[in-house]
Amino acid sequence: MALELTTDQARLIARLRRRWPEAELRVHHRSWGVIVEVRAGGRTLSLTALDGAGRIEDERRLAWAA
Repeated sequence: MALELTTDQARLIARLRRRWPEAELRVHHRSWGVIVEVRAGGRTLSLTALDGAGRIEDERRLAWAA
């Protein structure tokens, strides 16, 4: 599946890279779009969903497990 990012989606990716410059960005393809996962130190730091219509599901910071 090919997904062309909108300007807002591309800006979001740039913000994620600035916030966590050493982190790994993983992209998980889904039928409706992609999930962008930010990982560092073996942990997921953030999840964001981007759909093919240009919408962005708000970034979610994940709380550390207790």
